[in-house]
Amino acid sequence: MRHSMTRSGRTRLLFLWLLGALGLVLSGCASETSEGTDERLHVVVTVAPLAGLVDRVAPEISRVTVMIPEGSSPVTYEPSLSRVRAASTADLYVSVGHPAFAWESTWLADLVGGGGASIIASADGCDILADDPHVWLSLPCARIIAERIAGAVQHARPAASESVASSLAALLAGMDSLRGVADSSLAPHRGGSFIVLHPAWGYLAHEYGLQQMAILDHGSGDAGPAELAAIVTRAGERGLVDVIVQPQFSVEPARLVASELGGETVMLDPLARNWAASFGNAIRVLANQVRP
Repeated sequence: MRHSMTRSGRTRLLFLWLLGALGLVLSGCASETSEGTDERLHVVVTVAPLAGLVDRVAPEISRVTVMIPEGSSPVTYEPSLSRVRAASTADLYVSVGHPAFAWESTWLADLVGGGGASIIASADGCDILADDPHVWLSLPCARIIAERIAGAVQHARPAASESVASSLAALLAGMDSLRGVADSSLAPHRGGSFIVLHPAWGYLAHEYGLQQMAILDHGSGDAGPAELAAIVTRAGERGLVDVIVQPQFSVEPARLVASELGGETVMLDPLARNWAASFGNAIRVLANQVRP
């Protein structure tokens, strides 16, 4: 992890040099592109689920650039020059804003510094878990994020205020429905456990009194044989057999653990752009995987 951060620093300096050297060329080209005449609000977000919330709150009003593409790991991903350039032209930037989200502490200041974009830090105003940056997977926090995005868009595009308010109301109503599903599906399992490769589902676990057992810690590398053996023992004692995995990490450690437990891996994507579908699927999968 230390080596990755050093490499990121060198790459970041190279990007800044390139942007400075090519600034005049890029600004000249911008006026010749479709983006140069696009009147929609340019919103840049760090991760895809935040883009999904923008999609729902401000359809047809905004165009969205996602800094970490779907399927990429925030632990290792370094933005391309095209994404760095996009961030520099943002009207609004929606960050994760959690102190444990190392990617932003490495890149964010350089991405938006001097660009004039308004910044929404998603974690602000939320009851956060100190070691879990997946704040969009907290239903109360997701509501706060959606409301703040709506307010920022309405401020920037007053003529669209009514449309944004209507879209926000529909999204919040959908979140209320998800709350009902989560209450009926997860609350009866309070005190139970489930096992994951990467601990992305801490907010749902915390809210419903579940224990999330993780093979990897946030930002950690591969687990060693002793760690895998320990997790197999703990999971076996609780009757767990399947391991929840996600596309951004190698599933091999999870396959080893699941094989030892006589189970299989189950895919959930905490970084999917379609926030509502991802959240609903997580409720269904967790309800099926939790053991007393």
